Amino acid sequence: MKTTTYTLELLTPCFCAGADQSNAEIRAPAIRGQLRWWFRTLGGSAADEREIFGGVAGSAESSSFSIRILSVEPKSWTPPSFTANDHESYVWYFASVSGTTTKGEKGPRWSPSGALGTGTRFSIQLLQRRPLTPALQHRLDLTIRCFLQLGAIGLRSTRGLGAFVCHEQPFSEATLQQLQESHFRTELRPHPLSSVDQVAREIGSLVKGTRKANGWKIDSISNRKISTPSPFGTSAPRQTSAVYFRPVRRTPSSTTCELVVFEAPQTRVLGTDSRKPSVVGQTPSRLVKAIPSSRPPHGR
Repeated sequence: MKTTTYTLELLTPCFCAGADQSNAEIRAPAIRGQLRWWFRTLGGSAADEREIFGGVAGSAESSSFSIRILSVEPKSWTPPSFTANDHESYVWYFASVSGTTTKGEKGPRWSPSGALGTGTRFSIQLLQRRPLTPALQHRLDLTIRCFLQLGAIGLRSTRGLGAFVCHEQPFSEATLQQLQESHFRTELRPHPLSSVDQVAREIGSLVKGTRKANGWKIDSISNRKISTPSPFGTSAPRQTSAVYFRPVRRTPSSTTCELVVFEAPQTRVLGTDSRKPSVVGQTPSRLVKAIPSSRPPHGR
């Protein structure tokens, strides 16, 4: 049995929970779900996914590996203040109202116990129970490497929340090349970001500005936010984003983050209506920052 342990440290707040959404916790099923996502988007077939992760359809098959959470050293988190006009609202808004249907009220996650704060450390252990063919082992190893270097867990992971640095495998640009070979589109934006506020403002500005530049509007209909189908996802019909914003660190001891933007192959993750010409990985970049707000940055 092959056993590997990794230490992960949160770079942005993580909204990951079980049945009680007001109590954030790191959960093995959330990590397994992310590993499945990476495996599929990297081109793994359904048969190979079943061989590695197991399945219950037809004749049940056990997973080739298990995941354990060994320890969690939580850091506190205080919900930030923002308005609907702030760029960072594109990051925070859905986290703030998740779990409530009453207009104007905050959801159970939007509390100090609802998220694990920046600097939270947790250790995970991957135990491989049985050997795989060399081809499958290579694909699983790539899946794990991409998750450790570019992954996130919990709510709004597409918008940079729940991001972490792995102490054993911090970010390397070589991984972006491997993603490109699997038909991802990637951009590295090296401008340093030194706080969660800066990360949220930068990502929110890019989401807002790029949506506007491409005519991918968000309209209010019957008190619901309805967005034009696009690679950035929609709420109705439900379509997750193919574009991911990810703060990364090249070393665990670094005090600043860089921003990676990657887009999964649209045919693997998007419905037909949401497939549009890619804005990621173009030269010059087609990611557009929104016009800066006239309001001063929040003090927190």
